[in-house]
Amino acid sequence: MYLCLSQERIIQFQATPCPKEPNKEMINDGASWTIISTDKAEYTFYEGMGPVRTTVTPVPVVHSLHLNGGGDVAMLELNGENFTPNLKVWFGEVEAETMYRCQESMLCVVPDISAFREGWQWVRQPTQVPVSLVRNDGIIYSTGLTFTYTPEPGPRTHCPAVEEVLRPPDLRRDDPRHPSHMYSTSDHPM
Repeated sequence: MYLCLSQERIIQFQATPCPKEPNKEMINDGASWTIISTDKAEYTFYEGMGPVRTTVTPVPVVHSLHLNGGGDVAMLELNGENFTPNLKVWFGEVEAETMYRCQESMLCVVPDISAFREGWQWVRQPTQVPVSLVRNDGIIYSTGLTFTYTPEPGPRTHCPAVEEVLRPPDLRRDDPRHPSHMYSTSDHPM
């Protein structure tokens, strides 16, 4: 007995023994079917400069990011598929200098954190920015990946303006209770 699909119904089907091979059975072509796996792929893109005449496929897909170097000479390697020479890597809203290697690899210069965060010298929390691929005709492909700027550990740089804000109110120079405001020039004999 076998199960088969007949006009959208699953039914039992009786097979006939094979005359030449007793350990096998025969079924007709309509009763045999193969279960195949299915796959679903979703891609996100945006036509940044309006509709384009060329197809958006094949869609470039980034599988991984690898940071090389650090500080002023940080490079990011992107590994994936369907890369083309007309793609640029963007960090948030900042275009990075991009070098196409092959359909599976691209390299780019990591933009300085100052492009994303004012006062970055005083920030001690990581800053994340999305990484996108932008085609030269304006198609923006989301990678779903982010790049994280991590502050380097070490002492904070001296900044008088920040220290003044953090100082307790009675010790601030602009506070009337500060010692510099206690005496006026008329109180001192000449």
